[in-house]
Amino acid sequence: MNEYQNIWNQMLVLLKDRMDDESFDNSFGKCLNVCKFENNYIYVMVPNLLIKYKIDRFYTELIKELTPLVSSYTVGFKFVDEKSVQQEEENKAKGVSKIAEVDSVKSLMRPISSIYNFENFVAGESNRYAYVVAMNVAKDGPKVCNPLYIFGDVGLGKTHLMSAIGNYVLDNNINAKVVYTSSQKFAEEYFLATSTRGSTEKIVNFYERYKDIDFFLVDDVQLLENKNSTQEEFFKLFEELVAHNKQIILTSDRPPQSLKIMARLKTRFAWGIIVEIKKPDKELQLSILKRKLSFLIEDVNDVDNSVLEIIADNFPNSIRELEGALRNFVNYCVCMNVPFTKENLYAALEKVFPADKQDEDSLTNIIKLAKKEIADYYRVSIQDLDSDSRKKDVVYARQMLMYILRNDYVVPLQVIGDNLGSRDHTTIGYGVDKVASILKTDELIAQDYKKISQKIKDLRD
Repeated sequence: MNEYQNIWNQMLVLLKDRMDDESFDNSFGKCLNVCKFENNYIYVMVPNLLIKYKIDRFYTELIKELTPLVSSYTVGFKFVDEKSVQQEEENKAKGVSKIAEVDSVKSLMRPISSIYNFENFVAGESNRYAYVVAMNVAKDGPKVCNPLYIFGDVGLGKTHLMSAIGNYVLDNNINAKVVYTSSQKFAEEYFLATSTRGSTEKIVNFYERYKDIDFFLVDDVQLLENKNSTQEEFFKLFEELVAHNKQIILTSDRPPQSLKIMARLKTRFAWGIIVEIKKPDKELQLSILKRKLSFLIEDVNDVDNSVLEIIADNFPNSIRELEGALRNFVNYCVCMNVPFTKENLYAALEKVFPADKQDEDSLTNIIKLAKKEIADYYRVSIQDLDSDSRKKDVVYARQMLMYILRNDYVVPLQVIGDNLGSRDHTTIGYGVDKVASILKTDELIAQDYKKISQKIKDLRD
């Protein structure tokens, strides 16, 4: 590894010469160590995904330009979390290089993504039982139950939990045979193996793939519906694996009893333990966002809790959508080099807020109602709110209106502006942020906000 480390050290010198000190320190200052070498790639360890994103986004061409000056290899970047680094140091002391050697080989061979593990699965009231059962199955296999059936809506973490079982098994036994598939893929493989003339080899390959399995992980078993021949084949495989004490883990969007499949498969699916992953509550949503944020930026305190609460409020039904919204927000702020504020959250997610928040008639009614209540409360006219008046009481009332429309009802910045005398979205964003800042320190104004906000909600209901 010293040869590759020396190459990267030379690259750092060249990069430092071509960049100003601040840019170099922010992007490459913590990218000091080579973590592995494979397929003519030198992989440099990156401390977090935000830095990796910056390098990939802004410095790829510069690295390509400089690399031939020091090596014929290609330089790549790999995020390795702090826990893995600590483990690496312990392994080095024992004469073992787990990250650089063993893990890279194992990850290439794995049938499942190594990013899914129990350590980065955030547990809460809605998924704790499923998490505990999955942990026990990973440790003790069929002694706990067989099969383990995990169900819940799309995007709540079923695949993550199932994959975590597979990764735990492989981490502790590199020789274990773990097969991951979806029922759709299983059906396609079976069809291709049995429907083509002269496909004896394909049939043999199909059965070899599912022979002598230790852990069989199957995603989305509801997709077996209306596939009668595939159900028959799946049933045979299920029976054989259970008879040989091999572990089966299944995920679905529904409990077994609700599936439109053959009765004997339903009963087999219900043999073991059935666990449900429910929609996350607000506390779990925020925990997930904070955990995800720790991998995206260096200091999670750069993002105010109120920003995370807005994301949670607008994406309550899917962890996948929740995390996607957070990534979009962070990427927007990084690319535009702007702070992680509410204003920039709204700008970043303008097009991806839930559709029901964007209903035109609903927004029009909300704006009219809010205008009237604000005007009555602060004793100004609706015409004043739409005007260019810079009177202190009018400006303040106008900004409170902006804040309530944006914070409580997620009205797009441009829509608010269009309904307040054709103001641009940056002006609206400034007003929203200003009121948000005042609310943190002024209890009297916070009480005003609560009264007006509640009155509008009561009238809407």
